[in-house]
Amino acid sequence: MLFAMVVGPTIGDFTPATSGEVVVKLLPKYLRFILICTFLTPILGLITALYSSNWSFSFFSPSTNYGIYISAGAFLSLIALVVTFAVVYPTGKKIINITKAMMKNQSPQPPMLPKLAMRLKISTGLGLALLVGIIVCMVAASL
Repeated sequence: MLFAMVVGPTIGDFTPATSGEVVVKLLPKYLRFILICTFLTPILGLITALYSSNWSFSFFSPSTNYGIYISAGAFLSLIALVVTFAVVYPTGKKIINITKAMMKNQSPQPPMLPKLAMRLKISTGLGLALLVGIIVCMVAASL
């Protein structure tokens, strides 16, 4: 959220050299953070659900409200996992590689860079929406 709401819009105000430097230094760390969080979400969600149900799998039955919300949250977390590993990470790596090449060769911006940036923006927005959905499912299951 920090990158999408604060850092991303601010990069447009930087000079091209500065924005390239920020992308090359900050985006790899951001991508790593996103990968780790997205990978850990279903694992920690399952552990939390098992703990709150006293390690009983009967609470996961779709016939209970708890089971419906936990199943929905698990489904959303798996979608977020697929989006992150299939779209966000590869797109971010392409942007980093293109930016490094631009900085090294002092070449102009290739026409595909804005398309990649828009794809990254949309996919991270989708990931953020999925995260909000997962949180809603967690809160609803705890009620």
